Amino acid sequence: MFHRQLEAHKRNRNLILVVGWAMMIVGYVTPMLWMAGVGGLLLNGYAYYLMATDKRLAPKRGFRIPEVSLLLTAILGGGIGALAGMLTYRHKTKHISFMIVVPVFCILQLFLLLQAIGQ
Repeated sequence: MFHRQLEAHKRNRNLILVVGWAMMIVGYVTPMLWMAGVGGLLLNGYAYYLMATDKRLAPKRGFRIPEVSLLLTAILGGGIGALAGMLTYRHKTKHISFMIVVPVFCILQLFLLLQAIGQ
């Protein structure tokens, strides 16, 4: 049962990451800048959703969102959403890896966003 849930989670995670990045790239290289914004919102909304879902699943002792998925989503464009989810739900705030990696990538993504807007 857990194996099927994990495979479904990985498939959905990869699909959302690919679609979000595709939208951001298309929006960046074409005059449709709004598409880049929608892609960024998709990635950050998904990262926030993953943090909220993992926090909700924590006491149930069942399937949990793997930490690698939470970090991967934060690193690949969802840093702001992951940080917001961490702080809103007080989730993974005692894990040093999350307290370092997520804010660093959040700052990096904000920097890249400002660079893209200033272009």
